[in-house]
Amino acid sequence: MTQPWMMWAPSVLGVIFFFAFGATVGSFINVVVYRVPKGLGIVRPASACPACVTTLTWRENFPILGWIALRGRCRFCKSPISPEYPIIETVVALLFAGLYALWYLDPALTRSLGVDPASIRPGWAAAGLARTWPIYVMHIALVGSLVAVTLIDARTFLIPISIPWFAAIVALVAHPLAAVWIAGRGGLRGGHDWTLMTFDSYSWTGLAAGAAAGLAIAVFLLNAGIIKHSFADYEEWEREAEAQAKNPSDQSSEADDAQQPMVVRLLLLTGPAMALMAVGFTVGMRIGEPMRAMLGGMALGLVIGLVLRARFGGATHGIGDPAFVRYPHARREMVREIVFLGPAIALGVFGFLITRGITAEPALWVKALTGSVVGLLAGGGVVWAVRILGSLAFGKEAMGLGDVHLMAAVGATLGWADAVIAFFIAPFIGIAWTIAAALARRGAGGTALPYGPHLAAATLVVLYAKPALEFALSMVMQRPIDLP
Repeated sequence: MTQPWMMWAPSVLGVIFFFAFGATVGSFINVVVYRVPKGLGIVRPASACPACVTTLTWRENFPILGWIALRGRCRFCKSPISPEYPIIETVVALLFAGLYALWYLDPALTRSLGVDPASIRPGWAAAGLARTWPIYVMHIALVGSLVAVTLIDARTFLIPISIPWFAAIVALVAHPLAAVWIAGRGGLRGGHDWTLMTFDSYSWTGLAAGAAAGLAIAVFLLNAGIIKHSFADYEEWEREAEAQAKNPSDQSSEADDAQQPMVVRLLLLTGPAMALMAVGFTVGMRIGEPMRAMLGGMALGLVIGLVLRARFGGATHGIGDPAFVRYPHARREMVREIVFLGPAIALGVFGFLITRGITAEPALWVKALTGSVVGLLAGGGVVWAVRILGSLAFGKEAMGLGDVHLMAAVGATLGWADAVIAFFIAPFIGIAWTIAAALARRGAGGTALPYGPHLAAATLVVLYAKPALEFALSMVMQRPIDLP
């Protein structure tokens, strides 16, 4: 008779393997977080102690256990090593192993723990890791990118676009290829065509293809110098601002103006948008147009929030802000970004219209690719709309382009629905963090807020707690909500 532990051994070994793999990726993320903001290569030179510059061997670089064995000090010069390194490695290891456990743990083992496997994993994951491993790899690529973005943005207020675009490219390649491979093995289970929201009409494929072509044309025009980069003169302005700052008599007194507490400023802007997004989604579910109604509610809420923020938000920047919030030409730069988006919007509408007459149902790989591209456009588009509207209203950069690229990568991997839900959850995380930070500092702080970490945290909530979100949405809508 087979013992239960022998049946569960593959699942346990899987958790251990992906924990170790996650720790290794976490070690690499430590390198990325340190080197990319400095413009250094991530492969060369070899890792070395920052204090004594001695090249490290594999023993010092061994994830988690290496730091413990060294007792947190360099083996050569005895300088302290930051505990941040093993912490990041452990966090990534837990995220990778946790996703494997949620999706692929043996159902008998899950039930022995008192949990129904159907309540914690998507239906398609029942096909097993052997069939769906490309999907798992695609998702952990996104998770690793989110961790790296969070750490860099929290420190520098910048998101290197190479990181989210790594995740986006992996998704854009993996979705259609995995669909071809899995379709040849009987497809997925769970009642959904694919692992993200798909479309049965070629009109959405036409929209995705047209918008993608429009973006390619815009990039070509940008590189050819026909249209200008936004914020192209920022570095020159920053040098002039630094020179002016050395003369106290020339400094603006705007930063000394009265400021509302950060949490009040954040609520003034995001509160109406969050409330009207929820109202729009509720109404949209009842009329069969949830996305349009929700986006309409969000747009109206943003307009109201922008008015409230401009009228009651206090000073436009504070002493603790980074330099970019004082750049005086943000409105002008938004016009340039609108021009950049023009070809994508025009060709996207054109592609949608000319393919509406096609009645055939797309192949699975076409659905998967279309869903990924539409997710990229929706995830990035929502944030870009907020960036443009906010910057036009406040006269300063409201959200960074890095946030746009980040949510584009989220949409490409998880689909438009998950990206929009994550964008809806992010303000709540931002408000909670702002309150905690305000209590810890007991001061107003600056007006700028690195938003990438909140978007990343919201995405992880959607990815790891989707069944709980489905339950909450079902309660609100009073009808079953089943997301891929």
